[in-house]
Amino acid sequence: MLVAVQSFGSIWTERRASTDVNDANSARRRAFYNTTGVMAGSKLQCRSCVYGYVRLDECSGFHPSSANRVIHRVYESEGVSVSSGRNKLFLQQLTPAGTRPDVYLFRVGSADIGWIDRRGSWTCSGAQVVSFSEGNGQQEALLIMPAFGWVRSERGTYCVDPRGDQPWVAVLSCAAK
Repeated sequence: MLVAVQSFGSIWTERRASTDVNDANSARRRAFYNTTGVMAGSKLQCRSCVYGYVRLDECSGFHPSSANRVIHRVYESEGVSVSSGRNKLFLQQLTPAGTRPDVYLFRVGSADIGWIDRRGSWTCSGAQVVSFSEGNGQQEALLIMPAFGWVRSERGTYCVDPRGDQPWVAVLSCAAK
């Protein structure tokens, strides 16, 4: 599966794969995890309704401080998997510029598109939820959606619209309420 990154969730964490201080490559073996969160007081907190994360490894050239450099880039991935009740999306290998994606990774929040009623039909059948946080009157979700897929909120239905000349770039456009 080829995933075009359009945005990331609010919370980043890091885990080092090697604990050997004598290992010269240990600095290159960090994994970065991205998930959703909401503000609780003055701090971002994970308030998961659906717990999951996106993983990127430093050996692929990724670092959260420069995450904006991979926006609109395409990664190879095996897709969303579930293990121990957690949704996982591992973005493994960055593809060459100009690669046409199969799906798009979007972060959506209640501040951007309005409140999502998760009890009803709120995503298209091709969409997958990576993570969903809710609390303190806020929501944030990480979604994988195909081109022309949709997510529905109180403000309307937002469709994934890829650019014809640059299909790795997509926006969420409000189609109707």
